[in-house]
Amino acid sequence: MAATIVDVAARAGVSTATVSRVLSGSGPALPATRERVLAAARELAYRPSGVARALKRAETRTIGLVVADITNPFFPEIARAVEAEAHRRGLGVLLLSTSEDADREAAMLDVLVERRVDGIVLASGRAPRRLARRLAELPVPVVVVDADTRLAGVSTVGTAQRAGAALAAEHLIGLGHRRLAFVGAPSGQAASGPRRTGILHALRAAGLGDDALEVEGGDGRVDGGVRAVDRLIGSGSRATGIVAYNDLAAIGALRGLRRAGRRVPDDVSVVGFDDIEPASWTDPPLTTVRQPTDAMGRLAVDLLARGSARPERVTLAPTLVVRGSTGPAPRAATGS
Repeated sequence: MAATIVDVAARAGVSTATVSRVLSGSGPALPATRERVLAAARELAYRPSGVARALKRAETRTIGLVVADITNPFFPEIARAVEAEAHRRGLGVLLLSTSEDADREAAMLDVLVERRVDGIVLASGRAPRRLARRLAELPVPVVVVDADTRLAGVSTVGTAQRAGAALAAEHLIGLGHRRLAFVGAPSGQAASGPRRTGILHALRAAGLGDDALEVEGGDGRVDGGVRAVDRLIGSGSRATGIVAYNDLAAIGALRGLRRAGRRVPDDVSVVGFDDIEPASWTDPPLTTVRQPTDAMGRLAVDLLARGSARPERVTLAPTLVVRGSTGPAPRAATGS
């Protein structure tokens, strides 16, 4: 017999109301209590009772949208595109943010199924491979946006990450930069590896070795970009061009360089990734690789509406947007 919310409450030693609050994220709970509830739900493979009913439900004309981090401008841009396309089709959208918490992400999926949504769009920068089987087994269609496009059994919409990073590196190489740095992101971010690979591919194609790339870890946020640049400068980096994992990290890199007295782009050029709206507000405006968020959101809803029996994979081409943060390499760096 399938576990119930009562079983989860008994296992965790809390009330059913507390279980509901924790799993839905609708109210406060002590960290220890929250962990007990999540652990109990995992151990019992708990699925809300609405799942069984959802298999036979009438359409609710509502889709669920789960985003990784509502404070990162990239995800609101995805959400805006999803909502616009859903509205055009007469659908409502139930938006939930996981705050990049893997357990919360899993719980949100159950919440949406219990609410009887007709489909789910999951916009997550993390690599959700451990959730792949669960996503494929949900009783509603799921489309994953901005994540690992090789998930088995799940439709996906993404950008050619490797090709996008190669565009950034090729732009810098074309400006005479011969030593680059990559401000990366945690390994759990699906795109971090492909973006680094894309930069290395461009360097090799230009006859430059892998040692022409310096790699510094980051967290995909502004403060992390500042700290990464601090570490690069502190280690005596000779890079004259920086490719950041995303625009937030690139904005942090601009701040870190300015604080260190480095001029952008006279001394160091910086390229971001995503083309979030604030990228054009920086000083200087940020050169970046644009992900087509409007198309990604529209296509995600379209795949849900199509209801194909087989998973579909859509990979879109990124484009380079050149602004003021990139320029010719300093003369000393080019050897001229």
